[in-house]
Amino acid sequence: MKKIIFLVFILVQSNNVVFSQTQNEMIDTLIQSYVNLNKFSGNVLVAKEDKIIFQKSYGFANREFDIPNNTNIKFRIVSFTKQFTAVLIMQLVESNRLNLNTPISQYLPYYRKDIGDSITIHHLLTHTGGLPEYTERDNFFSDISKRSYSHKEFIQKFCSDNLLYSPGTKYKYSNTGYYILGAIIEEITKNSYAEVLQKNILDVVGMKNTGVENSSTIVREIAKGYNFNSGIYSNADYIDLLSTIFSAGAIYSTTGDLLLWDKALYSDRILSKKSRELMFTPALENYGYGVGITKFVVPDLNKEMNFIFHQGAINGFRSIMTHIVNEDTLIIILCNNFDSDLNPINNAIFSILHNQSYTLPSE
Repeated sequence: MKKIIFLVFILVQSNNVVFSQTQNEMIDTLIQSYVNLNKFSGNVLVAKEDKIIFQKSYGFANREFDIPNNTNIKFRIVSFTKQFTAVLIMQLVESNRLNLNTPISQYLPYYRKDIGDSITIHHLLTHTGGLPEYTERDNFFSDISKRSYSHKEFIQKFCSDNLLYSPGTKYKYSNTGYYILGAIIEEITKNSYAEVLQKNILDVVGMKNTGVENSSTIVREIAKGYNFNSGIYSNADYIDLLSTIFSAGAIYSTTGDLLLWDKALYSDRILSKKSRELMFTPALENYGYGVGITKFVVPDLNKEMNFIFHQGAINGFRSIMTHIVNEDTLIIILCNNFDSDLNPINNAIFSILHNQSYTLPSE
């Protein structure tokens, strides 16, 4: 479930641009070419100023029963979850129930004090806490991820190793840190992460097709995850998301709900302007609070662009979500084929929208 920082080139358009059917057809042809080669299955949405300009589903949500993907299908959004966790943390900051610069040992009494005293909430949010990554354990995917744990038990067993470096000095992408943040949310609120998410974000934003995945709960219209190797599809390995991924990546959603989320995230509905500015301020390696952030001049446009983005990957699923702040453009790609590389699709969509050449996949 490691996030890869990436740079994408996105279309720059004036506010009165009209997106032609030809462009939509080209995007459709592009994605279908990946589908035909078994390199993509999922949903794609492109929006400009909150208006959907392209939305379509491809492949199958369930291959055993030949159930195709549609716009109502829910996908594991994986590391996009970190944006939600970061917002819940910032809401606690706004209500004066938490301080970004306070050691985590003050909020999590059962955490080992010798290292907890040196790691702050800010360190966890920015992946600079120095904690080892538990998903890199040799037996995580083969054993640990398939078992059920309480969050306290999991943290004590797998999120309490000795530090790799002094907190705040280096960046290392850390599901460990975001798992601990979820436990802190539960400790402070005395409610489950899912309950806090529902009350503070989902109900406020109107996200009716989003939630925290629980292996014991039936979720209607949710995609199954697959692998594609040597010309054959297979079911992705089981993983207990709530126990072992939790607030680092256990949320499911739809492209439509994520559009609502994106709109709310850049307004005052769930966070104040001050909190958003903190969240969107890059620390080490251009990572803010739950989001990657980068600014650069796009070739041929001679204009600096501001990208806020994230990727995700877990058993059977991949995802990309990119918001171009200064152009208010959003690209969401949710995929239930783990062996798909979504970056070429993302970049080719940019090329089509920007009237640039691009390459269709050949094999």
